[in-house]
Formats: sequence, C-alpha cells, structure tokens
Amino acid sequence: MRVASTLLGLSVLAACTSEFTFSDSVNSRLYEFKPRAEYGDELSTPYVLGAKFEVFVEDNDQETDFIGWKVESMDPKVLQLRAEPYKMSPHILSVEVAAVGEGVTELLLKDTSGAIRGSAAVEVKRPTRAKLFAAPIYALDNPDFRGETPHPRILIGGTATFAVEYLHEDIRLQGSTDIQVATSTGIDATIKHSELVDNRNWLQVSVAGQGRHSAELWLGDLLVEEVDIFGVPSSMIAGVELIDGDATNPDELAGEWLLVGQAVAEDKQPIYGVDFEWALPDRGFTEPGDVFIYEHDPEQEFRKITARAYGVESQISVRVAAGEPASSNDTSLTCSVTDGPPPWALGLLLLGLRRRRRA
Repeated sequence: MRVASTLLGLSVLAACTSEFTFSDSVNSRLYEFKPRAEYGDELSTPYVLGAKFEVFVEDNDQETDFIGWKVESMDPKVLQLRAEPYKMSPHILSVEVAAVGEGVTELLLKDTSGAIRGSAAVEVKRPTRAKLFAAPIYALDNPDFRGETPHPRILIGGTATFAVEYLHEDIRLQGSTDIQVATSTGIDATIKHSELVDNRNWLQVSVAGQGRHSAELWLGDLLVEEVDIFGVPSSMIAGVELIDGDATNPDELAGEWLLVGQAVAEDKQPIYGVDFEWALPDRGFTEPGDVFIYEHDPEQEFRKITARAYGVESQISVRVAAGEPASSNDTSLTCSVTDGPPPWALGLLLLGLRRRRRA
C-alpha cells in the first residue's frame, strides 16, 4: 500500500496479514479477468478529493465466506463508506466508498467477533493542477507516448475528447471527481465520467471559432486548471499519422486491435477533432472516425488500411480480417459501466494496446 505521508495505526498494521488482499475499482482492476490477489495487497492511493469507487477484500485462501464481517474507516471525514459491505462473490467482500476530505486513514477488516483481520492505508489529496491527454492515444497506455496535450489544437467544427489526470503538486492522484468546466466563447465543453476506463474524467470540447480559447476546470470553488485551446482551420492539416497496437506476447497476436488516426500540422504537432474516411482494398466505410477497430489475424496476408481527411492520407499494412471505424468521442469510450458493454468491447480493448508510429 503506497501512501505519500505518515501511516496511521501502527498497532493495526501489525495485525494485518497477507491472508486478505485489498484492491479497488480504480484503474479498471474490476474488469480484468484475473484473480484479484494477483494485483498484490495495494490500493490506488492517493485518491483525488471527491473520488467515489469500490474497495474489494479477497480471501486469498478462498476459505472465508465473509458472512457478518465488516469494513470500517478509521476516519470517516477522510474516507466515508457509502453503503454496507456486500459479497461480490463467495470469497470477495465489496464496499462503496467516497474520498470526502484530505488526510490519511485506514480501512479495517473485522470478523464477526470484531477482531481486526486486515487493514489498508488510504490517502486523499486536493488537486492543485490537472493534465489533459488525447483520449485515443492515452488509451494505448504507452509510457513513452501518452498524448499529453497542454495546449490542444482542435479543428474548427470538430470535437475532441481528453482524459483528465489530477495532481497535487507533482503527485498523481487516482480516480475521478465532481469537476466542473467553464469556457470562453467559441467553444463548448462538457465533463464525462467513466468507471469502465480507469475511473476517469473526460473533457469533451467542440470548437466553433478560430484562435485562442480557454477552458477552466473547477472543483467546488477551487480553480484546478486553466487550459488554452486553439481552434485551427482544415488548411493547417499537413499529414496523417497512423498508430496501431504492438503485440507483446503470443496471446495478443490474434484478437481485436486498435488503429488511431492522427492529423498533424507542418510542425508535426497534432490537430484533434478530425474524423477520417477509412478504406480497405476491397471495402470503403460510410461512417468516419478517428479510430479503426479491427480483427487482427496472424494467418491473414497483409492488407493496407487507408485513412484520409481534407486531401491528405496515410496507409498502414496490417493482417486485418475485418474492421469498422469508430470515434473516441463516442460513449463506448466514455460511458459509465452501468450503460452496458461498448461495441467491439472498446473500453476493454483500449487498455491493453501499445503504439507503433507509421509515416
């Protein structure tokens, strides 16, 4: 369990054993098809103030039924239980929590006698700034190319979506919160919440006018970040980059892959909000989009996929069996998990892919 400041309750920690594993719904751990214990006894702390998520406690030995057991917060002014714990499965206890105040506390696991059987440290911090990351590039999860966009350029008439990361000074905070957005004239912006993809906030921006605009991110009466956004004409588009997934093991060689289309200006800086026309040698597609989701088949011969917009295009050769264009602005990427699974399992697909640049 990683906590950036003083740990509480040393006597409680002494009672903690590796018999029970604590994990959470942040960073999509709930949706990975692995035993929860494989993630280690770790929460995604520190959390951003206002985050709401689930904490899971698993019996590693698969012996405890958790009937009559409880999870408690040592300081409800920092981490508050939103409901009584419930059994997610025969050997996993789940509890909904909210990060309601700054500070450090612990979650305690108690058996039917009230004895402490495990604990997990939690820290909550108020964000002092935020970063934006282009949604489709960010989703590729490549540490060398994350698509950070401090001053995004967006096509006039276009819409682009950005993941929002919160920081307290230089410490990255986990989870999403009740952030609000205020904009200057010439742009519209909304905040979307996603539990399916990294328990993340997404800023979706539509640009109507050319030039410099601004979007302010507020948490209550706290100004977290002011972002400069530039509306640019289609004449600035000088090229197209195609970025696709790189398989890292044999299990990834077959399955659904993601191909991202990225417009760039003469200075090679990205222009967002551009939808592309996509084509295979034997098929065109009526729906435009900035991503192409395709079935990668290592037994197929290489075929070219073409992305074209405003008189510029790019091609990439892949072993594609079938595919369809999609948009990173679509609710399949930014919807709540309660809305059901997305087409092509897009939300889960995006988490495991890596990027490869193409000219």
